[in-house]
Amino acid sequence: MQSLILERNIGKGDGKWRIIVGAVLALTVLAGMTFSIIHGRHNKKRDQHLNQGLDFFHRHEYDRALEEYTEAIRLDPAFAPAYANRASVYFNQGNLEQAIDDCNRALAIDPKLVLAYANRAGAYLNQGNLDHAIADCTRALELDPQSALAFVNRGAAYLNKGDLDQAIADSTRALELDGQSALAFANRGAAYFNKGDFNRAIADCSQAVANDPTLAAAYLNRAAAFLATGDSAGAIADCSQALRLNPTLARAYALRGTACFNKGDDQAAIEDANEALRLDPQLAFVYGNRGLAYLRLGDVEKALHDFNQAIEQEPRLAIVYVYRGAIYLQKGDSSQAIADCSRALELDPHLALAYWNRCLAYARQGDYQRAEADQKKALELNPALRQQ
Repeated sequence: MQSLILERNIGKGDGKWRIIVGAVLALTVLAGMTFSIIHGRHNKKRDQHLNQGLDFFHRHEYDRALEEYTEAIRLDPAFAPAYANRASVYFNQGNLEQAIDDCNRALAIDPKLVLAYANRAGAYLNQGNLDHAIADCTRALELDPQSALAFVNRGAAYLNKGDLDQAIADSTRALELDGQSALAFANRGAAYFNKGDFNRAIADCSQAVANDPTLAAAYLNRAAAFLATGDSAGAIADCSQALRLNPTLARAYALRGTACFNKGDDQAAIEDANEALRLDPQLAFVYGNRGLAYLRLGDVEKALHDFNQAIEQEPRLAIVYVYRGAIYLQKGDSSQAIADCSRALELDPHLALAYWNRCLAYARQGDYQRAEADQKKALELNPALRQQ
């Protein structure tokens, strides 16, 4: 029985659904933020608060950093860099609207402040406003073609738009400017993953975590690549590390559950799927994965419930129709089995198992001509089925 990671392939291609495709979304590749110490010529006290804010920020003491930047602004309300740096605090606190507002205020004062464009792009990116993020990064690069941050954020935006080649190009340029950028490595690794180049994905994600061992998204992306190459142990280790860094990563539980299933640990797979769905009930592919674990444990009704839930949330999960069809076949409902296998083949005409199961259903109905045709097609696609 095959494991499932059912996600739309983001890369350019024929639009088919893959059985093992990882998820690299804005939630797993976050935009980076950089910060600069800017020394004013006329206000030493203002600069002192700005620099203290930067020190607190690097220690992740965001509330104290916010106080220092706010005091710098109080002392000099026309000092644009203070707003741009305070935006970085709001960003890391998850207050994206306030981050955007501070960048807007900075740009109203200084329309050529590159940091404000790049930081606002990071906030737009995490809101899913990809076109605005790209526009801000492009403007930042017009003003400063050497802004590694702008290339990092624009690469992340292109990644999430599915323009993988441009994402790779921007991430590579960011690394030419800043070879230590963990985010650039992570973003490029995600793009390589979605192009099916798993070895490059692993290499880039490995470099990302070497540069920043706290970057949970890089561990998660590398776990997906390990899973795609059959390294379940590596996937489990990386997902566990990602969860130590961020216990709210639903997809880390989902990927680890799939790896546990591949290793034959159905109970652990179900437990991880339960936690993934608690954190994010909209992860349709996790219902499919949990259903497989239940099916292998012999709990057909729970498996059927999960397959129904997966299809209800995402009707294009071809492989789930195949497995649901197998349950209907087992329950003696040949007509529903045929319907499910036919739907699977509409979505992906290369699913050998769908032809095979439909062959069995046709045979049970006495339709041997169609059964023979499906059997022939199934064996063309996967000769190993002959051993079943």
